[in-house]
Amino acid sequence: MNRNQHPLLSVLYAMGLVALSTSPSVLAAEPVVATNLEPLHHVILENQYVTVMRVMIRPGQSTLFHEQHLDYVNTHIDGSLTRTAFPNKPAKDGEMKSGNVKFGAHQGESETDKVTNTGTTLNHQVAFEIKQRGPQHFGGASRPDLPVFQQVLDQKTVKGWKVTLQPGESTTLYTQHGPGVRVFFTEGRLLEAIPGKPNRNKEIWLHRGDAVLTYPGKVELTNGGETPLIFNDYELL
Repeated sequence: MNRNQHPLLSVLYAMGLVALSTSPSVLAAEPVVATNLEPLHHVILENQYVTVMRVMIRPGQSTLFHEQHLDYVNTHIDGSLTRTAFPNKPAKDGEMKSGNVKFGAHQGESETDKVTNTGTTLNHQVAFEIKQRGPQHFGGASRPDLPVFQQVLDQKTVKGWKVTLQPGESTTLYTQHGPGVRVFFTEGRLLEAIPGKPNRNKEIWLHRGDAVLTYPGKVELTNGGETPLIFNDYELL
C-alpha cells in the first residue's frame, strides 16, 4: 500500500499509532518479569512445593510480559474475554471461562506472555507454580469413588478434583499422599476431621476465591454450613 495515497494513514504512521503498537520488535522491547514478580500476580501462599498467586485483572487492564518456566495450574474463579500477546508471534483472542482449569506444562519449555482483560467484568484467577521439577513420587493420588469427586486434572506432576459437598455431606475418610492446594468457588463452613480425635474438627470459614495449602495425611472433609460447598482439590505427584 502506498502511504502517500492515504494522508490520514501517513499521519497515523508518523504518530506511531498504526502497526508499531503491535509489532513483535516493539513487544520484545517491553520488560519481562518472572510470573511470581508480575505486579498483578499477588503471592498469597507459599511453601517448598508451590507458590500460590491471586490474579485480578480489571476490564482493559494488562499484565506485564511474564515468563512461566515451571508447571503451572490456573483456576478461573471469574472469567472474561482476554487477549494474550507474545514477544515473537501474533496475539491470540480467547476466553477464560469461570470454573475452568488450565495447566501449563512449562518444565523445560518456558513461555512468555502478556494478558489483557478485553471483557467488561473482573478477571479473577487463583494460580500456583510447582516449584520442584517432577513428578516427585509422593505416591498415587486418588480420591474415593463417590459422586462428590469429579476429576478435572490429570497430569504427570499434579492431579485435581472438583469437590461438591451438600450441607452435612462428607468426603469420607481418605489418604492424601502428596502436598497440594484447595481453591474454593463458594463460601461456607468446612469441617476438617482431626485424625484420632473423635468429634474434633478444624473449622474453616471460607469465601469465594479462597485458597489453602494441604499436606499428606488422613483427610475427611464435611460441609458444616447451610449451602453447597464447591472447591477444587489439587495434589502433587
